[in-house]
Amino acid sequence: MALHVLPRALNYLETVARLGSIQAASRSLGIAASAIDRQIIALEEGCQTPLFERHARGMRLTSAGEAAVLLARRWRADEERLEETIRTMRGEQFGTVRLGAMDSLVNSILPDLVSTFAERYPRIRFSVDILTPQDAAHELEIGSIDLALAFNLPDDRSRHVLWSAPLPFGCVVGRGHSLWDCPRTTLGEAAKHPLAAQSRVLPVREYLDKRFGWLFDPAEPALVTNSLQFMKQMLVGGKYLAITSQLDALSELENGTLRFVPITDQNLRPQSISVAVDARRPLSRAARLVGEALADTLSTRLEAI
Repeated sequence: MALHVLPRALNYLETVARLGSIQAASRSLGIAASAIDRQIIALEEGCQTPLFERHARGMRLTSAGEAAVLLARRWRADEERLEETIRTMRGEQFGTVRLGAMDSLVNSILPDLVSTFAERYPRIRFSVDILTPQDAAHELEIGSIDLALAFNLPDDRSRHVLWSAPLPFGCVVGRGHSLWDCPRTTLGEAAKHPLAAQSRVLPVREYLDKRFGWLFDPAEPALVTNSLQFMKQMLVGGKYLAITSQLDALSELENGTLRFVPITDQNLRPQSISVAVDARRPLSRAARLVGEALADTLSTRLEAI
């Protein structure tokens, strides 16, 4: 069943914006470039403003064009939700679940989740975007995703939290590090060792910078990266430590290549991890199944390590 609720002009607009040129959109859609161009020009005339800046190398959205593309993507998401609702009413386990999650989950929770659903519900599809917590909250608000799995989501009346848990901080170290056999430690002790830190744009570093900036003063840590996967590879050697939560190194803690040493400083408050949906929109059966599975999987695996 294909509803085709999204107006043709908005479909063309969104495709050109995504691919960068009318020619690329023509090849993707199987529609003549001239027909696409006519629809976009008509849309611009209706809006009485340009939606694209036209350059020799392609098309670039104007501010008005960005607003129109956002409308198109909302419309497409609502079209998919309507199709899923109708199929669910007919008793089918069907649908595309749009999930916004964090980089820390790409080698632990997400692969197992998608594989499990592929076996149990082969007609449920996934669209997974790796986002910062702020971006995940924004995408949930505008309706681009169905579920947000993110750190430290602030309270908001427009969101409903399906599941949440605290994530205490600790030192993550590799075998051979002097803290490996310690049952617990402190920030002061951690600061004596070479530190591997996430870059300032990521949630853990942002939190530590605001409340415990002395950890990074007067010099930057020995290693700074925006890649969690690279940081964990460097921790395995036992030279560095990272101050973070168990979730950031879940698979490595489970297989024993890294160890989590709790930090006991009382003023170091835990982060939180939440599975949230938009309270203003109905949740499809497929999205609800995924949300419940995420909550069960996260709580079970966090308790086991």
